[in-house]
Amino acid sequence: MKAPKILMSGYFGLDNLGDEAIFEAMVHNFRQHCPEVELTALVASPARAQKLGVKTVPRKKLRPIMAAMREADLLVSGGGGLIQDSTGVGSVVYYLGLIRLAALMGKPTYLYAQGFGPVRSAWGQRLCRWMSSSITLATFRDQDSLDDFRKLAGPAVPAYVTSDPALLLPPCPPKELGELLQKEGLSGEISRLDGPTGKHQGSGPLVAVTVRPWPSFNLEEVAQGLQRFHDEHQARYVLMAFHPDQDLAVCRALKEKLSAPCTLLDPGWQPSQVAGFLRCCDLIMGMRLHSLILAAGAQVPCLGLSYDPKVERFARRAGAVPLRLEELSSQSLFVALQHLLNGRHQARQAARPKVEAMEKAAQGTTRAALALARTRSTQEAIRELTE
Repeated sequence: MKAPKILMSGYFGLDNLGDEAIFEAMVHNFRQHCPEVELTALVASPARAQKLGVKTVPRKKLRPIMAAMREADLLVSGGGGLIQDSTGVGSVVYYLGLIRLAALMGKPTYLYAQGFGPVRSAWGQRLCRWMSSSITLATFRDQDSLDDFRKLAGPAVPAYVTSDPALLLPPCPPKELGELLQKEGLSGEISRLDGPTGKHQGSGPLVAVTVRPWPSFNLEEVAQGLQRFHDEHQARYVLMAFHPDQDLAVCRALKEKLSAPCTLLDPGWQPSQVAGFLRCCDLIMGMRLHSLILAAGAQVPCLGLSYDPKVERFARRAGAVPLRLEELSSQSLFVALQHLLNGRHQARQAARPKVEAMEKAAQGTTRAALALARTRSTQEAIRELTE
């Protein structure tokens, strides 16, 4: 049997660590299930994909895209929140346009663990209704995304809930992580931890923090809540800018407001390296969705600051604690972190079966894609999703 050829379309090569974690995890999982698979990705910048040994095509150059589609057995669209118009209807046009083009060329198309919507504009909704006939099979990372898709696309497209592929991202090797921690001056902080039950020798919990700019985000309240948690528990903080162009400024502003021990991680860390680092932390407080997803994969208790429904959706599904921005105050943040710290051993126990079920679903997403590429049989792909 010849090696399947898969063309991957997503928000790749644009310096967003969450989307790069998705990409890296997908590549790893495709090769884990099918070592001979041939992968090509539509990217803005080819550097990361080429390091992973993936062929690249500029994501907005039509002729190379069409040439790659002719060679491919399947177009995979995702993962991540691609089909939405919060950032403008252009995303809907681009991603559904690629799906339509592939269908016109006779290629099966697969929505891969997408976080669908919101699509609020009349034009975006019309496009979703019109283009949905070009989708061979659809999978979504949560039930709400599937429900929102159904409202626009109707029942004709086979659609299932799976999980975000970043849950399956393997951490970097310990030696590599150790060298990075030493470079960041964090080796001493990590070595002072004393296991996953909240007990430490001479220091408090190590808390990873991701924040992003958002109109209703109250930096002052967050700083006061984190400072109070430090004063009570000697907490130490590591700030991570998941999307440096957007997040670095707010991370720096938060760091300046804290007198607690606080490190701003170099934004050049790779997804697998961040996944490795999170395994060294006691708690995660995250606005960025994929900081919570990687934390769940590492089975680290996490608090999700919900600026968008996708954050709360994942937090509840994974057994994490959600805190909506409209309910955020220094007091509510302190109480939530204290609750998480005191119950972190039980939280790990309770989250484990939920995360394991999500990881199993994510494996099925990959197997279904490979089945569709090999056989072009939707039923065969669905069997892989549901077994």
